[in-house]
Amino acid sequence: MNETMRAAVFKGEGRLELEQRPRPRIERPDDIVLRVRAVGICGSDLHILDVPPTHPAKPGVIFGHEFCGEIVEVGPEVRDLSVGDRVAIDQNPPCGRCDACRTGSPNFCEVVFDNPECEVPGWPHTPGQWWDGGMAEYVRVPSYFAYRVSADSPMEHIVVAEPLGCVLNGVHKAGVRPGETAVVMGGGPIGLLTVTVLKLLGAGRIIVIEPSEERRNVALELGATTGIDPSAVDVVSAVREATGGAGPTLIYEAVGSQLDAAIAMAADEARIVLVGINSAVRASFAPTDIVNKELSIHGAFLMRNTMREALDLIESGAIPIGRIVSHVLPLEEVHEGMRLARAGEALKVVFTP
Repeated sequence: MNETMRAAVFKGEGRLELEQRPRPRIERPDDIVLRVRAVGICGSDLHILDVPPTHPAKPGVIFGHEFCGEIVEVGPEVRDLSVGDRVAIDQNPPCGRCDACRTGSPNFCEVVFDNPECEVPGWPHTPGQWWDGGMAEYVRVPSYFAYRVSADSPMEHIVVAEPLGCVLNGVHKAGVRPGETAVVMGGGPIGLLTVTVLKLLGAGRIIVIEPSEERRNVALELGATTGIDPSAVDVVSAVREATGGAGPTLIYEAVGSQLDAAIAMAADEARIVLVGINSAVRASFAPTDIVNKELSIHGAFLMRNTMREALDLIESGAIPIGRIVSHVLPLEEVHEGMRLARAGEALKVVFTP
């Protein structure tokens, strides 16, 4: 077996380079080593590569935190997994023992955030950002990161389980009332996954705000009832008009920069869920706008025990992942994949190292 492998390595200041790296080995008794079968591009990956960056990461690490694969090696203390198993990876699994986990907030697990290498407080210790991730032929992770999956589901679909799990966390925060009007701000992969989940849970009218005509059309195929181009109209006025002046009662902000507009368009007593992340953005709304409308604003960070739920939805075929994964490319085309994602010419880009 080769001692080196291809890997996409974050070099800092907007640089991602393909190079040979040592093949990972078992380091701890509960480790597993995967042959990576699929690794996705997340919006946070693009933010890391911004100049200046709008999401933190450590230069020198192998990129990619959304990945899945086949086990090729297990540590001596691994009992529930075997060589040959196909697994999905939760890159921020909770420990189950700390105060956050025991009080029902596993996405704030103290172990997940125990990251001495992070110069920016409050960010989880995620592979692909602070230690070597899955944008390579092989990757090492602790065995408790892994969820066994069937041989029937394509790995380029399974790899979407983590972002879907984040979406489910956001949806569970505010719930969905049967027949209510919802707005999804952003038609990227997170926004499109949100549309599918809202539709499954009984939302009535689903309005998607997205500048790309192609993405708006996909959203309509997936269950949205109205698509609005924010580059062509005043978004708040257009949403108000589409809802007969009342405004939506449920809003999912999947961009990271549109909280002001979400508050302005919201109906009285609406719930707003923020799932988009952009650390460079600051809001400018008046707090009285929240008080006068009695709005509820929820942040949704990472997953909250939703990985298994996401995998069940994918493996059952309830979520049309194949419509959201638009490009499956070899790792050698990592720069083209990043370009497609950044330019909005792709939906979900997945590499097969």
